[in-house]
Formats: sequence, structure tokens, C-alpha cells
Amino acid sequence: MSAQVVPFVDHGKTQLSENDDGPKLAVSSDAHGTGLGGLAPNAQTGRLFIAVFTGAKRTGGFGVEVERVSRKGDRLEIHARFAEPPEYALVTQVLTSPAQLVSIDRREASGVRAAILMDSSGVERAHVAVRQSEL
Repeated sequence: MSAQVVPFVDHGKTQLSENDDGPKLAVSSDAHGTGLGGLAPNAQTGRLFIAVFTGAKRTGGFGVEVERVSRKGDRLEIHARFAEPPEYALVTQVLTSPAQLVSIDRREASGVRAAILMDSSGVERAHVAVRQSEL
């Protein structure tokens, strides 16, 4: 089964997402339901919001960039690049928790059962079941 590319809107990034765990996904028809609603204060209806979290980091220099959203059957795949500071780089000594909020048209997700977060090398970093009530 081939993947279908799904257009997405980037609502922004933060370095302070309050996610103290590792990589994580949150999917909701309400931007605030993802924990990153502040990045889309005037969000329109009819969107499915997808929040991508890297998890807690002990220094600056980390980040996440959603590169592509695709659909394979009943799976939504979110492909993201996870940035790290180079070895021996001078970075700020501050706790961060990088995250990004994107959205897709909810109609593109009709029948989706799971959302999978994939890194640039194709490794699954996180997954979440998608409640049909969100679609």
C-alpha cells in the first residue's frame, strides 16, 4: 500500500511544552486538547491538530521539525526531524522540552485509527490511538 501525502499547516513551535517524558504525539480536533493550544489561539474548526513532542532535554540546541504527514490505510504517519546540538557544542544550560503543533483537514483523517511519529531514519518514536470522536 502506497502512502498518500497529506497537506498540513504549521502552527508553530515552542521550547517549553511541559512534556517531561520522551517523544510523544497528541492528536485532537481541539488545539487546546493537544497541550499546545497557545500556538493556535485562533484555530479554525474542521482541523485535526497534531502535537509532536521531543521530551525533556537538559540543554538548549534541541528541536523538532515536522517534514511530512502521510496516510497509509488507517494509519497517519508524522515524519519529523529531531535536531540535536553537535557534540562539544556550546549550548545554554537550561531545561527545554521542544514541541511543534501542526494540523490537517479532518476529512483527510476519516477512518484513521492510529498516528505514528517517525524520525528521519524511519524509526518509530511514538504512537497514539486516534479516537473516532476526534474525526
